[in-house]
Amino acid sequence: MKVLQLSYRLPFPPKDGGALGLLRILEGYEHIADEFHFLGVRTPKHYVSNLDLKKYTEKHPHVAFTWVDINQNPNYWGAGLSFFTKKSYHGIRLIDSTLLKAIQSILHNHEFDLIHFDGPFWVHYIKEIKALSKAKLVFRAHNIEHQIWKRLSEEDSSFLKRIYLRNQWPKIELEEREMANSVDIILPISSIDDLWFSSVSQTTRFILEAGLPLHQYSLGNRGPNNKWCFLASLEWLPNIQGLERFLSEIWPEIHRKFPNISFSVAGRRMPESWKNRNISGVHFVGEIESVTDFYKEYGWLIVPLWSGSGVRIKMIEAMAMGMPCISTTVGAEGLGVSHNKDFLEANTLQDWLEVAASSEHNSNLGDIISQHSREFVFKHYDNRVIFEKWHQFFLQFCR
Repeated sequence: MKVLQLSYRLPFPPKDGGALGLLRILEGYEHIADEFHFLGVRTPKHYVSNLDLKKYTEKHPHVAFTWVDINQNPNYWGAGLSFFTKKSYHGIRLIDSTLLKAIQSILHNHEFDLIHFDGPFWVHYIKEIKALSKAKLVFRAHNIEHQIWKRLSEEDSSFLKRIYLRNQWPKIELEEREMANSVDIILPISSIDDLWFSSVSQTTRFILEAGLPLHQYSLGNRGPNNKWCFLASLEWLPNIQGLERFLSEIWPEIHRKFPNISFSVAGRRMPESWKNRNISGVHFVGEIESVTDFYKEYGWLIVPLWSGSGVRIKMIEAMAMGMPCISTTVGAEGLGVSHNKDFLEANTLQDWLEVAASSEHNSNLGDIISQHSREFVFKHYDNRVIFEKWHQFFLQFCR
């Protein structure tokens, strides 16, 4: 099977959920494809030097890598213009003549059985690609993109941001619908996302879970139950918004009633100003080098998300390493995990106070959740098993 993967960013360095998700797709196809090409976009936001890229790509000698530099940094002029077009600003920022030429060059020189699109904004290249290739087109939906922005528009306190987001999310939804109806197969990341696609498209679907190379994950040590932590990319708006809400609405009351509980915040691209924030009981760590070493110090991972869509890969990764999680409903959405068995669920202030009390008064609770969640992940999220199933489905589809 000959495969081309088109990605809206590079999967290197694999330090945040977005990059990890793309890398697992790459590794999956690397395992099942006879010939595999990867074309990604290198942006200033996720810039990786040529020297570092060489170090990463050398680990995948059977993959033909191409990357195109696009300046996708948002600006007021572009955002303003997007108010008066049918395309979303996200879609507009992926449209680039150099990127189109790179796609055309690859398709002129190679024939593929499958072209894999990461995300919906490749919809603006579909017409050109169909004219050049007879490959089956596959849309990987890492989330329901418009739901992220719709939820943000409902949560954001800024009037101007709400106006902007309310203008954008319906356009993103239209692009997702168009993409879903322009390809041969849709790959939703969860059964919840699959329901939405089933409501807007008759296109064949296969649920491709967010897999992990589980052979690389060993059971780690845990810290004490009264040491909580947060670890996520702080360049993704739902993470920032959720953490800010937790720190302002939830944490002060937890700290007042349970002063022995401490909370450490780590994340990629943490604003420098955050490191000087003075919140009682909270330590702002910044970016970390080793997830394994970080988790060894803490008893619980906190996932305070009230907006967003898709699946939290960092949460799957934590559970694979035996780190128990306390999460909102949105944070655990799509994973298939059960409250009080695989994780603890908390949405309201009262919920958070109750799980804090449970973790404080039941010293074995963290270990029990850790064992159940790790078993769950190993049963459902092994990347090689997931891609073998996807491979067999694709071969059957093509018959």
